[in-house]
Amino acid sequence: MRLTKIRLSSAEQRLAAAGKLLASISTSVDGYAATKKRYDDAMAAVAEIKSIIAPGKPPAPVKPKTGGSRPPEKKPATKSAPTKRLDYRQKDQLKNARFNLRQADGFARAAAAVLARIDGEGHKPLHKEVRSALDSLRRSIEKFNDAAETMRGLPVDHPEVAAFAAEIRSKGNEIQALKSRLQAEDAKLQKITGMENYPDYKKDFELVGDFSRRYGNFELAVQQPKTLAAVIAEDAQCVKEIRRIADAYAPLVAQKTSKGKAMEKRILYALARRKGFVEKLRAYKATLPTAIEKDIAEAASLAQEGVQNKKPLYFRRNAGIDQVLGFAETKILVLKAFGDGTAAPFEKRLTELRKLIAEQAKNLEAEIIANNPLPRDAYKGADRELLVKKAIDAWKKSQPDAEVLAAKIPSEAWEREIRWRWWRDAFRKVDRSHLQIQLLVRHDDKLAVIRPINIYKNHLKGDTLTAFPFNEVGQELGPDFYLPLEKVK
Repeated sequence: MRLTKIRLSSAEQRLAAAGKLLASISTSVDGYAATKKRYDDAMAAVAEIKSIIAPGKPPAPVKPKTGGSRPPEKKPATKSAPTKRLDYRQKDQLKNARFNLRQADGFARAAAAVLARIDGEGHKPLHKEVRSALDSLRRSIEKFNDAAETMRGLPVDHPEVAAFAAEIRSKGNEIQALKSRLQAEDAKLQKITGMENYPDYKKDFELVGDFSRRYGNFELAVQQPKTLAAVIAEDAQCVKEIRRIADAYAPLVAQKTSKGKAMEKRILYALARRKGFVEKLRAYKATLPTAIEKDIAEAASLAQEGVQNKKPLYFRRNAGIDQVLGFAETKILVLKAFGDGTAAPFEKRLTELRKLIAEQAKNLEAEIIANNPLPRDAYKGADRELLVKKAIDAWKKSQPDAEVLAAKIPSEAWEREIRWRWWRDAFRKVDRSHLQIQLLVRHDDKLAVIRPINIYKNHLKGDTLTAFPFNEVGQELGPDFYLPLEKVK
């Protein structure tokens, strides 16, 4: 029917143009009569088609039956104005509006499904699903607005238009209700997933990473006894801290956010590394008593041999006897970190052995001092002059009249330490570098004494420098700390 009307309208336009042309020419022109007849036939055909597709006439009113009582007199019915029909363009407009509303309804149903899961039993939707539902609702609102805009210009009093306008209003109320609910749920979940609610995330993430590193390489840790002892001493606190962090970010993990997944992965990795580390540590602990006994016996034997055979080099600092005693001391340090008291007997024996060796060294004191070398001097950094001044100032706080003859820096570079340390009931980050300066200070007219000064550079406080003497002014020192004045250069 619609196609017929379109074609009929086109024919009428062409016939109108033809009528104007016929009216402009003389009737005496050859062929006029035949052309006029074809025009009239075409106009008649148009009229006939119009009568066919025109709406039928209303049925005639029913006449009252004759006879019997006279029917009550009826008032003439009020005639309502006939409804103007929508033309094909308006119908297309209304069709497009309905299409947009159907799309709006589809997006709204997708959002409503998420709310149904929130209100129902079972697994609740994740925050990202609620955000996705809000996005669907945004698209629903766009299509709803398209539908309302497409209605512009249609006759509001037409029954179809009026009915559809009511449908649009109803759908708009439904969409608005969905939006309010979803926004409320989004606000609740934002308190769980919003990173502004986890101000310590970066610090905790880094802390768990530090735990992973400290449990990462057991063989390397054994070669750094002081570090290993710190790991053992802080192990219980590490486990507590990992649990605290796991609990703190459990809601984030449950929501499967990228930050939650990253934290969960790091925690599991740290725990797995610790498990392997602890297994090796138990086996290593069992070997420590025998190893300490061996070091103590070796140091005692070397001291006895050194005295008997007059070998002063055995007593040199950082070599011979001193080195073996250091091995025993670091093993005891590791054993002590377990906190079960097994290190106490070894600590006592080592202290007694050091006293004995110091007494034995007195027999070779002159030879030891005469053979002590000048400390190594390897540091060439641009800050050398500043560091030496810092060391001298630190020592002169204890001995203001000290005559510093020379300063040696055995290390070629700073030794940097980056880790988290348990201090004052919390893990606090340490990022510092260490360097030792050995000052040669006049002791008397014949001897100089070595005064080690530890310099620390705090990288968390603008690389500020601090200096601490290794020993005190009145502290008794072994002969390995002295050397003849003529050796000082």
